[in-house]
Amino acid sequence: MYTQKKSIENSHIVRERDRQRFRELLAVFSIGIPVGLFLLLFTWQNLEVIRLGHETTALQKKQKDLETANKSLQLELDRLTSLDAVENQAVTLGFEATDPKAIVTIREGGVQRAERRTPPQGSPQ
Repeated sequence: MYTQKKSIENSHIVRERDRQRFRELLAVFSIGIPVGLFLLLFTWQNLEVIRLGHETTALQKKQKDLETANKSLQLELDRLTSLDAVENQAVTLGFEATDPKAIVTIREGGVQRAERRTPPQGSPQ
């Protein structure tokens, strides 16, 4: 009824290597590793192209925004430094027009009094 299991002593048996299977495995690895490396390089290169494309687009947008901001600041500077704006600001600060006789022109030859002429309207004094 009850059977006893007899242990088998087979530690002296050595399994022989299958040389044909080893050659097939070596052939698969020798072809598979370069193909795998090529696919990895190809994938990395495509991802890098996509990343650089996004970066280029972002930089172009940033450049356009900076150019727009620069243009608006330049217009603001032109508006604030126009002669009419400076004259209006001077009047609000209490400055008065200078007497043309009080203007002194300095040249290389020495000091010379300004002639009695009034500058045309709208030109710098």
